[in-house]
Formats: sequence, C-alpha cells, structure tokens
Amino acid sequence: MRRATISLLFIIGVLFLKAQGLYLDSLLQQPADSNAFSNSEWYWTMLVLDEDNQLVEIPGWSHVIVYDEDKIHRTGTMLKGDQKSYFSYKNIIDANADSLLIKLKGDHPLFELANSTISQFTPSTWRFHERQRLIAHGLFFGILIVMALYNLMIYMAVKDQSYLWYVLSIIGFGLYMAFYYGFSFEHFWPDRPHWNAYFFALIIPLTNISRILFTKTYLHTSEYVPRWNTFFTVILILYLTPIIMWLISWLEIKDWLVETNYVIGLLGAITMTAITLTSIIVYKRGYKPALWFLVAFALFNIGGILFIFRELNYLPDNFLTRYIVQIGAVAQVVLFSLGLSDRLNRTRKMLALETIEKEKIAREKEMEKKLLAEKQKDELERQVKERTKELEETLSQLKISESELRELNQVKSKLFSIISHELKSPLTTVDSYLNLFINHYNKLTPEEISELSDKTRFSLQNLILLMDNLLLWSRLQQESLTFNPTKVDLRKAIDKSLKLFTLSLEQKKIRIEIESGVDDAMVHADKDMLEFVVRNLIHNSIKFTPKNGRIKITAENNEGYSRISIIDTGIGMTKDMIRQILDREESFTRVGTEQEKGSGIGLLMCKDFIEKNDGTLEISTDKGTTVTFSLPEHTPH
Repeated sequence: MRRATISLLFIIGVLFLKAQGLYLDSLLQQPADSNAFSNSEWYWTMLVLDEDNQLVEIPGWSHVIVYDEDKIHRTGTMLKGDQKSYFSYKNIIDANADSLLIKLKGDHPLFELANSTISQFTPSTWRFHERQRLIAHGLFFGILIVMALYNLMIYMAVKDQSYLWYVLSIIGFGLYMAFYYGFSFEHFWPDRPHWNAYFFALIIPLTNISRILFTKTYLHTSEYVPRWNTFFTVILILYLTPIIMWLISWLEIKDWLVETNYVIGLLGAITMTAITLTSIIVYKRGYKPALWFLVAFALFNIGGILFIFRELNYLPDNFLTRYIVQIGAVAQVVLFSLGLSDRLNRTRKMLALETIEKEKIAREKEMEKKLLAEKQKDELERQVKERTKELEETLSQLKISESELRELNQVKSKLFSIISHELKSPLTTVDSYLNLFINHYNKLTPEEISELSDKTRFSLQNLILLMDNLLLWSRLQQESLTFNPTKVDLRKAIDKSLKLFTLSLEQKKIRIEIESGVDDAMVHADKDMLEFVVRNLIHNSIKFTPKNGRIKITAENNEGYSRISIIDTGIGMTKDMIRQILDREESFTRVGTEQEKGSGIGLLMCKDFIEKNDGTLEISTDKGTTVTFSLPEHTPH
C-alpha cells in the first residue's frame, strides 16, 4: 500500500513539474513565494537525476524527506545520526531512481535559501571527495595535536603562563575546525544535532578569550601598553555577551543564534586587529620578543579575518580564504620556539647586566671610601687591605659570571642551531607531503598514497623524538631533571623502545636479535633515564644501518654490573667521529642511510645519564658499530 502511494505521488509530481523550484503542495501546483519564505513551513520540489548520478546533496535544510519509486529517505541538519538514511554530516541521499520527490523544511536560525542549491554526484566522485577530506584534515589535525603537546611541554618546562593560554587557544581552534568540517558531528556527538548546530557559538568566544589572555601575558601589555591592556580587558568582558546569547539560544528560551553569529564575527575581527596592532606597538617600544609574536600571528590573524568575513558572506569562498588559517597555524610552532629562546636569552642577559651595574656602583663607592681614608694613615692601611681582599673576591665573581655567560651563550647557540636546521626539516617534509595530498591526490596511485602516508608518519615520529630529546636536554642544562634510581627490568625497557620504531624497522627490513641474557638482566637506575638511553641507542643503530641489516642486543653480568651491548651492521664511525660526538664543545651530526637527521645531542645525553647512574659508556667500530654501557645491578655503596 505504501509503495503504491509513493508511486502515485511520483507520477502526479512528474505530470505537474514545470521547473525545479519550491512548491507548497506535493502536486507541485502552488509555487512558493521566495519573499515569503518561512523556516517553519514544509516545501516540495522535484529533482531529475542525471545519468550515473546516485548521491544527492541537499545542503542546509533541517528536515528532508525524499520519495523515490520504492523507498523513503530521511536526512537533515537537525536529525540524529541514526535517523539519517545515509550517515554523514552533510544532507546526503543515496537514491537509485531517475526522479525524486522531495519534502523540505529549513527549521534552523542560520538557514539561508540562497545557499541550498542541490548537487548530484556519482558514487566514485563522492568517495574521492570524502577520502580527500579525511586525509588532508587528518594530517592537519595531527599537526595541531603535535603543536598543542609541544607548547604544553614548554609550559611545563619554563612555567610561563602565556603558553598555557596558547595551548588552550590551539585546542579551541582545533575544535572549531572539527565542527566546521563535520568531524564533531560524525565522531563526537552524532546523536546531538541541536548541540552540534549551536556548538560553534560557544567555542569561538572561548578560543578568542584564550588568545587575548595569551597576548596579554606574552607581550606584557600591562607594562608596555597599559591602555591596550585595559581595552583587552573590556573585550574579555564583552565576550560574555555572545556566551550568554548562546546559552539562551541553546536552552531554547529565545533563539538569538543569528544575532550571536554577527556579534561573534564583529568581536572576532576587533580581536584579531587589536592583537596585530598591539604586537607592532610593543615591538616599537623596545620589547624585541614581540617581533616573533608579530611574525607568528601575522599570517594567522589575516587568515582569521578573511575566514570570518567569508563566514559572514562578505568575501567569496576560495582556496585563500578557506586554508590560510591552517597554513598560518602550522608556521606558528617554529616561530614561537625561536621566540621563546630569544625571550629567555634576553631575560638572562638583562639580569647579568643588572649584576654588573650593581658591582660597578659598589666599586665606585669603595673608591670614595679610599679617598676619605687617606686622611687617616692608620685607617688607610687597614682599609687598603680590606678593599684589596674585596676586589679580589669581586674579580673572582666576575670570572665565574663570565664563564657562566660563555656557557649560556654556547647552550643558546646550539639550541638555535638545532631548532633552525634539524626541526625545520621534518616540518618541511610533512608540509610537502600535505601539499602532495591536497594538490595531486587524483594523480597518485594507491601504492604512492600508502608510501606517502608511511613517510609522513615516519617524519612525525622523528619530529616527536627530536622534540623529546630537546626538552630533556633543556631540562638537563637547567639541572631540573629528577633522579629516582630503582630496580628496572632491562627487557621491558627494550621492548618499549622497539615498539616506537616498528615502522622504521619494517621500512628498512632490519632484523632484531635479542640474546637470552637480556631477559634476566635487572639494573639499578633511574627508569626514565634508562628508557631514554635505550631508545636513543636503538634509534641510532636503525638510522645508520642500511636496509636488510641486523641489530643485536646482548647482556652479561660482570662483577655486580650488567654490561649491555647494542651491535649493528651499519656504516660505522671513525675514532675522530666518536671523539667529536662525545665532545661538549663541538656540534656534530651525520645523516643516516635513508637521509634521516638528528640533533647531535642524543648520544652525549646518553653518556651523561649513564654516568649519573654510576655506569660507563664505550663505543667501538669495526664492521658496524658496537655501543656498550654498564650499569650496577644493586644499589652502589
């Protein structure tokens, strides 16, 4: 009976179809007046599918019911995921018919009839666009996660609150992008369409609040630009307005979502402009780290303003307005790393100059006392001896300060070198792979796509390992690492490290051999330091061992010490290379057999950690390289 009714509606709809428009009745005899459009009214239309087209997108409409020859389809922006005939954040219908009779309702505050053009796709075209969306944004969200974790580690290391606000702004930005491209509905809350429709009006104000707080703390606006600092405080208070309007709309007390959208757009444009102007003013007033802030935020702020104007339909939808925010966000991580180092270095230099100035004033006062002491001969002799002793102490302190400043400058130079050369390479690699996916995806074979995906994962893995080494090295220089020696199972530490390099081992087809002595080996050492040593030594062996090579791990007992050896069939090293690697005054790096890069500090840190745990490190080379380290099996007396 139901199939007969649907077929009857189909036949009647085709007979009375004059043009593809909106009608007030299922017979398509009463055309709707576009000037009198109502969000609460049901409308009807007819669609004739082109040959081979099977998937239909009906964008914007909150409720859609589609009748084909033998089936009823349902979709809409305000339907739950399990209520849709085809699960997608878009209004998609998978129909196997020549013509469709469609019933529509635009029951959403932001629905615009002008943006509801119906589109048709073949199944292959739709699958291509979906794969492109998932791969491109998968890489983008992966980079955002790395950025957030990286800056969170910086916050934990230096306790600079500005980076905590920056992490929150990254998280907020990522959540909005997930909402905008449909991932929040598909993966977070498919059964809450009402929440998903109103979610953006909450996350955007919270993200901009985090960005303003980050600006105030990083640029020290209360010190350099107090009036702008007051202005930012006023903007923070004004952001309560869209949050309250969102709450009223979400609770369905009164629907102000359209008005909320315009308030958010206006405040967002003011915020981005104010942040850019403030960074320029602060830099001109002598605060040099503001330059890094200005450069890092310039592209992102311009992209944000263009993005907001595109959302308000003031600018066309094109590649520039759609993706410039993502490009600017990826560039920020490198620039803010350099900015942090520059700011820390300048702070320490200022403290050193203040110390020198105080010492200079002290010496001037001493000279005045000596002139006065000349009037009294006996007092003069006593004061000369006193002042001579104090001067010697001052000179000694100056020498110590000079040595510390020289060491600090070496640390700074090495950190700048590592960040500017080694951290740039994996980021550039990921960026190039992302461009290949976005711009040439349809030209790549499945094997090439798989290869690019593996290489991207490999580059991100090397980037994470490099950042981990950099943060540990920074904490080691600041003497802020905790030391907690305990009984550690060597085999567990090795297995944990091998899991990290599964992809690298498979790509280079390297065979791992672990002798039975490793299973019984227990050492007394700091667990985190031991895992760092094992991880870096295995990583070095993989890096410098060619394809189809072999890595062998042995352990033996030697007078209360466990002697662990990692033996590879790699390219080996000369004695001069070994000396350079273990020399703190020299910076030495070498690319691996597959052009892998490293920071040059991993092996040196391994030596420091082993000696910290009362152990020794030895390196020998013949056919390949053998790295042997010894650690006590019990607590040393």
